[in-house]
Amino acid sequence: MNFSTARLLRPSYDGPNSWLWFVGTARIAVVIIVAVGAHLIAQGRQFGFFLAAIYLAALASSLWYLITLRKHDTVPARLTWMQLLVDFAVVAATVSITGGHDSFLTPLLVIVILEAGVLMGLVQGFMFACLSTMFMLFHFMVGTTLAYDPVMHWYNFLIQGIAFFFTAFISGYWNQRVSGMKQFQREILDNMNSGFLITDPKGIVIAVNKMACQILNLVEGNVAGRHVDGIMRADSGVECPVTTALRANKDFSSYELIVRTGPEETKLIGLSTSRIRNARGHITGLITSFTDLTEMAQMRKELQQQDRLAVVGELAAGLAHEIRNPVASIRGALDELQQNIASPAMAKRLASIGVREADHLNEIVSSFLAYARNPVHRHERLVLTRIANDVKEHLERKYQQARLLVIEILAEDGPYVVTGDSTQIRQVFSNIAQNAVESMHERGRLIIALSKGRGFVEIRFDDEGPGIAPDKVARIFEPFYTEKESGVGMGLAICMRIITAHDGTIRVASRPGGGTSMIVRLPAAEE
Repeated sequence: MNFSTARLLRPSYDGPNSWLWFVGTARIAVVIIVAVGAHLIAQGRQFGFFLAAIYLAALASSLWYLITLRKHDTVPARLTWMQLLVDFAVVAATVSITGGHDSFLTPLLVIVILEAGVLMGLVQGFMFACLSTMFMLFHFMVGTTLAYDPVMHWYNFLIQGIAFFFTAFISGYWNQRVSGMKQFQREILDNMNSGFLITDPKGIVIAVNKMACQILNLVEGNVAGRHVDGIMRADSGVECPVTTALRANKDFSSYELIVRTGPEETKLIGLSTSRIRNARGHITGLITSFTDLTEMAQMRKELQQQDRLAVVGELAAGLAHEIRNPVASIRGALDELQQNIASPAMAKRLASIGVREADHLNEIVSSFLAYARNPVHRHERLVLTRIANDVKEHLERKYQQARLLVIEILAEDGPYVVTGDSTQIRQVFSNIAQNAVESMHERGRLIIALSKGRGFVEIRFDDEGPGIAPDKVARIFEPFYTEKESGVGMGLAICMRIITAHDGTIRVASRPGGGTSMIVRLPAAEE
């Protein structure tokens, strides 16, 4: 088969399949109507059997066309050519027996030309226009009589020829425009670095680009027409997100999924879905875009390992620095004790120094272990106003001698319910509130304000202390960092670990009138 023949047999219709169904159904209706009319006209004539055979062939080919479209969602070019030739034969036979060039069914040739241009292309449309013109030329030449005005006779032929070629041009041009737009879209998608996959409402793949085939390890020509579950195979028995999006009528954004691309090969992809709707709001398809995150996930894992090693190194350096001071004090006390062993008073004082520094050393190690341990919390419903009141009562008992200290709780739109571990949340509230009281030197106003946001609960601890310098704000959550004369500097670091484990956030801000605001946000529990 040479290039020109292959080009003529190449299917070029890129419109929706609904139009093919419409054309196929309308063709059957027209064949039936024309067959009935031709039968009435041809009664008693010898070629009635010949006409009946042509109409039966046309009806059979039309049904075959629809059956093929039903099975494969497309029609081969050879079947389309056969259907067009049968249609032309039916129209030609009908026009011939109903008066030739004077037949009132001559416009049916225009329909055949329109069908050829829309379904096959511009060249095919012009071919059927030429065929129709030659057919009508034969009838105009055979049907010429002296009763006709030659000028009007051939003028009528000229108008019909112009109509034939104009119809071929319009239908073929529309076909080329649609095909050009489709080809342009394919080139854009094929040159993108992300995979794109388009399905119908039933999950049948309509189109796919080259990158999608490359990511999913597919053969490009064997994808269209298959169900998406057999193409994007989720690992571990998970339902394909595309199927889920169609079934649940929702879209996914940046959804990470492990897909199986071979017998023993998997990839991590990140995908987003977008439903396609028609003018009436009905879902007509789904666009899925996805990228290969396998290498990125490996890099992320390596970076996390490096970050973990870096954090361990920083913690080890900080721990060594904190341990060095009490160990030095204990060593100095022991050296002094060796020289003054005869003095009971000196030995008692040096022993108390050793005990004090040993306790401090134990506090350092305990705080470090509490920070290093992953916070594991129970998922219970917590009313934050109760926890805040408990912390307030505890601090008022602890600082009952501080007459100038005022602790207030503002909670107007309660209740404020979250999910978490009550012991750990109470530890965070108590630590932050006690730091605020100590920063105010036990005098001033501490306000614990609770409020609701969109999907979260915010707890603010506003004090009237000296505030935090801007250059120190970023360091207060670092392990072993403290501005106090006593203390390990692990309190806020542990608070950060606990709040992060509860999917919350904690940050610090300076108040406009002076003082510090510690702001904790936790996800609100579902009603």
